[in-house]
Amino acid sequence: MEKKRTPEEIINGDIAARIGKNPERAKKIGGVYEFVLEGENGGTWHLDLNAPKVATGPAPKMDVRLRMKADDFVAIVEGRLNEMQAFTQGRLKVEGNIAMALKLRQVLSPQGW
Repeated sequence: MEKKRTPEEIINGDIAARIGKNPERAKKIGGVYEFVLEGENGGTWHLDLNAPKVATGPAPKMDVRLRMKADDFVAIVEGRLNEMQAFTQGRLKVEGNIAMALKLRQVLSPQGW
C-alpha cells in the first residue's frame, strides 16, 4: 500500500521545488497565500509567490486564506478532488482575493506548472 502523503511533504517538497525551479513564473502569478489545514497532519503554512518562498505558520500579510481539511488539500493537489467542487460543497473556504485564489491552481497542480 502506498504511503499517504502529508500537506507538509507537498508544500515543503513539491510546491517549494516547483517555485524554486521557476521563480519568475511564481512572481508573475504573485500574491501571498495562507493555508489553514485542519485534522490529522494539519497546520498552517504560507506561500509567498512575490518572494517566492514557502514557510510554516501564518502569513504576516496574506492576500488569500484557504481553509480545509488536510486530507482535502492532499486530494486537491493529487487531482482526486476538484477545488471548485470542494468550494461549492463547503469543504474549501476562501477568504480574501478570490481572483488570486483561482490562479493558485497553476502552482498546486504539477500539470498546471
